[in-house]
Amino acid sequence: MATWNELFLEEKHIAVLPQPEVYKFIKKLEGSFEDSQLNIWDLCCGAGRHTVLVSKMGHVTYGSDVSENGINHTKQRLKREGLSANLKISDMTKNPWSKLKFHGVICWDALHHNTIDNIKKSVDIVYYNMSSGGMFLLTLISSKASTNHYRGVEIEKSTFVREDGDEKGVPHHYFDEEEIRDLFKKWEIVTLVEQVNTYIDVEPDFYKTNPFPYTKWEIIVKK
Repeated sequence: MATWNELFLEEKHIAVLPQPEVYKFIKKLEGSFEDSQLNIWDLCCGAGRHTVLVSKMGHVTYGSDVSENGINHTKQRLKREGLSANLKISDMTKNPWSKLKFHGVICWDALHHNTIDNIKKSVDIVYYNMSSGGMFLLTLISSKASTNHYRGVEIEKSTFVREDGDEKGVPHHYFDEEEIRDLFKKWEIVTLVEQVNTYIDVEPDFYKTNPFPYTKWEIIVKK
């Protein structure tokens, strides 16, 4: 079974550039609070591209990930750029910052890699740690994703585990709108966008090197 610790040993699994949506989200947070420095948590930070961005934008930065190799990459990138952040190795179902409150939390392309019960645990942790008026930016895989993306065994409703490839053994939970609204029933939904991409002609093994986005939900919720 592949683990994120193993995946982050290979450069092809390490995203370098931050998403422009994350930059815009941080600017949205800056316009929502009077504080000059915000507490922002990069949940499932991976190799740290968004942790670095938050620190570079001058905010108090926190990052957590289950992968020790991912956290080590993040430390190295911060050091190279003369930046700092509070980092912890932690599974998404554990609370590494139980005494802190955050203005914003980011979780990009990660939360769906679990069973639905564990995803709910993670969302509850974020809610507990969020300041009043704080916002959570995340992405989730849509149930409308191409059938070629549904590889593996269905271990529960809408959760599939890959049987081969780079993400062998990694769960993927696919969300429809109803399930998202149920997941965030305690939150105010600020933005709910379903980005649908249909691939017409693709080369063999396209999904191993695909530079384009997959069909996903892009979500901002507020406590």
